[in-house]
Amino acid sequence: MSNLSQLIKNEFIKLHHYKSTWVMYIIIAILLIGVAVITNFVANQSMIIDATFQSELVQAYESMGLEIPAYDMWAFVADNISLISFITIFIIVAAAKIISNEYKWGTIKLLLIRPAGRGTVLTSKYITVLLFAAVLILYTIILSMLIGLIFFGVDTWNPTIVDNMGSGYIEISIIASIGKNILFSLVPLIIVATLSFMIAILFKGSAMAIAASIVVFIAAPIITMMVSQYEIAKYLLTAHLDLQSIFAGSPLIEGISPGFSIAVLIVYYIIFMAIGWLTFKKRDVAGN
Repeated sequence: MSNLSQLIKNEFIKLHHYKSTWVMYIIIAILLIGVAVITNFVANQSMIIDATFQSELVQAYESMGLEIPAYDMWAFVADNISLISFITIFIIVAAAKIISNEYKWGTIKLLLIRPAGRGTVLTSKYITVLLFAAVLILYTIILSMLIGLIFFGVDTWNPTIVDNMGSGYIEISIIASIGKNILFSLVPLIIVATLSFMIAILFKGSAMAIAASIVVFIAAPIITMMVSQYEIAKYLLTAHLDLQSIFAGSPLIEGISPGFSIAVLIVYYIIFMAIGWLTFKKRDVAGN
């Protein structure tokens, strides 16, 4: 266990030696500040409320006797949870490069002559990718809170809102709502990051891994709709990445249930992990 912990620490430090990693942090900060400036100085409260609270949601507030909340720090944080989709692209790149760079620079042989086995080495890289994703998401949330507090202030520290929890609109704290949205966003992040990781292992390069994973992630609705008339469509990975819509009762393929989607995603995850691990453990690196 100590070997694994040390390897994860080394991989995380190595990852932050790349200038591209720090560029990711800077891009997120620029995006958050830009959104705050535009929201604060270009849009007004009524415009924001009209854009956020559609007629169905407004009716839900009225039926529960609740007032539509003002736009404050928490609303800004909730809006910027969507940046996890942007972070997912960063993680796809990190997952591909954490493997491909070892082959590119010829350091893979030095890595594998260490006492730790191949499985431990690969596990450390995979955990590092997921840890990096968690750090980026936490960074985005904390920075959103700071920027939101500066630009919009805060009405209350845990406001109650109305949110669609799948079975209908219910009264819930905004913190719980934000947590729910983060969990739903983590599902495609983990799946496509694992896909990128596997492809990078198979082809020892990052270009194909990054391209294929980004296409699957971004074009998922298009790919699914193109084959929606066929029975096989409901077994495609792309049909199940948007779990939030599936739990809300509006899946891309009619008749798909949350339980079925979770099962399909688990099967794909196991396949990606098994192919990656078996390939890495059996590959001859003498010629690399």
